[in-house]
Amino acid sequence: MLGCGGRRVRKVIKLLVMLIFIIVIIVIILNLPEKKKPKKFPTESFIVRCLQNNNGTLATYIKDSNIVDEDLVKGREALSETLGLWMLYALEIEDKQLFDETYQNLQNYFLEKDGYISWKINASGKSYVYTNALVDDFRIIDALLQADKKWGNENYVETANLISRYVNKFSKNNNVLTDYYERRLNYSSNHVTLSYIDPLALKKLKKRNWIDSQIYDNTLAILQDAPLKNGFYPKSYHVRKQSYKFDRDVNMVDQVLMAYHQSKVGIVSAEFLNFVKAEIERHGIINGKYDIQTKEPTVEYESPAVYGFLIMYALEMDEVDFARKLYERMIAFKDNDYKSPYYGGYSISEVGDTHIFDNLVPLLAERKLDKVDGED
Repeated sequence: MLGCGGRRVRKVIKLLVMLIFIIVIIVIILNLPEKKKPKKFPTESFIVRCLQNNNGTLATYIKDSNIVDEDLVKGREALSETLGLWMLYALEIEDKQLFDETYQNLQNYFLEKDGYISWKINASGKSYVYTNALVDDFRIIDALLQADKKWGNENYVETANLISRYVNKFSKNNNVLTDYYERRLNYSSNHVTLSYIDPLALKKLKKRNWIDSQIYDNTLAILQDAPLKNGFYPKSYHVRKQSYKFDRDVNMVDQVLMAYHQSKVGIVSAEFLNFVKAEIERHGIINGKYDIQTKEPTVEYESPAVYGFLIMYALEMDEVDFARKLYERMIAFKDNDYKSPYYGGYSISEVGDTHIFDNLVPLLAERKLDKVDGED
C-alpha cells in the first residue's frame, strides 16, 4: 500500500499531466492559422447603419420621402440594382455570410417563381411594379455564378438559371436583349442602353446554354460595334430601327460603364481614356455631364459613382497610378469625421441625405484598389 507521501506524489503527477495537456492545447490553438476576417470599410458600416431597412434590404435614400426622383425612386425604397452591387461587394471582401443574407433578400422580396426580378420594392418588401431591369438581372446572375465558383453552392446556380430563363424568354425584342419587360402589358422595350450590356455575364450565359445563340451574337455585336461621336459612346440602340442614339448631354456614368464593359472584351477607346485623363490633368475633376460637340461640362456637379467606375475602369486598363489619382478626388466627397453620424458616407447633403448608388460604387472601387495595393 502507498502511504500518504505516495498518494501526494500521484496527485502531483496527475496535476502536472493535466497542466501539460492544457498548455499543449493552448499552444495548438494559438498556432492555428487565423481565420482572415473581411476588412471593414467605413462606407460599409455607414450603409448598414443609415441605409438598411428593418427587413435587411438597403434603402435608396437615408430619409423617407414621398418625393420621386428623376429615376422614379423615393425614400426608403430598395432597388435590384442595389442588391446586385451589394452581392458584388460581398464577393470582393469574401464575406459569405453577407452574400447569403443578400441572397436571402433576393429570394424573399425581389424574385418571383418564374425568374422575374422586380426592379424596386418598398421599405416593407412589397413590389408594386411590373418590370425587371436587364442591367440588374445581369449583375445578379453574374454575382450568383461567381459565388458558386468561390463557395460551391448549387442553389446559387439554380437561381441564376431561373433568372436567365426569364431574361432569355421575355427581355428581348427582335432577337436582341432589351432594357426591360413589362409583364402586365406583355411589352418588351424597343431599346437597349449600351451600358446595360455586360459582355462577361453574357458569355457565362452562353457557355451554359442559358441564352439563345442568335440573341447572344446580336446583343454582343451591338456593344462591340458601337461607333464613337467626338470620342463619346452612344446612349442606346433601337432594335427595330437598328440605329444608335447619342445624347447631346452625355452622362458620364453611362460613358464609363460602356468603356469598362468594352475593355473586358479587349476593346479600348484611347480617345475616351485620353479625354478623361486630360480633364483630370487640366481641371482636377470629372463633371457629371458633357456636351457631345464641345466636350465642355454642362453641369457643375461631380459624382462619387463616376469616380468609382472610373477607378474600376482604370484598374481594368492597368492604369493603377491613374486609379489612385481618381481615388484621391473621390474621397473628397466622403465624410471622414469620426464623430459624425454619417462617418464613411459619400455626398451627404445639407439635410443629411444621400443616394446609395453614390456610396456602393465608391465602396466597390475602394475595395478593388485596396486589393491591388495589397498585392504591390
